[in-house]
Amino acid sequence: MKHILIVDDDALVLSLMSRALPEFRLTMARDGDEALAIASQLPVDLLITDYLMPSMTGDELIGRLRERRPNLKVLIVTGHGEVLAAENPEWWHSEAHLNKPFKIDTLREAVISLIGLPV
Repeated sequence: MKHILIVDDDALVLSLMSRALPEFRLTMARDGDEALAIASQLPVDLLITDYLMPSMTGDELIGRLRERRPNLKVLIVTGHGEVLAAENPEWWHSEAHLNKPFKIDTLREAVISLIGLPV
């Protein structure tokens, strides 16, 4: 089963994503430090991360995880997409992004386009 690591400091977003993707193996983290600890113990097929979080940004998290796994697929989910793109075009170095709020179908389509259907 494909494993997705979802990182967001908003418990409601984590809950929504867990209900939206029941056929995947999901692990939730509330911040970048927790995500790094999880990723050091478990193989991850896809990282879904918020961009603005307290302990480190999504960009910092992506960089640290890609040091270990350069081909890691990444989906950024943020409520600040337009602002971030204007301030820091490099944040688009993920394979895909969604702006909050997003539709569940849009999330599912993005995940399937990145890692395929669960096996």
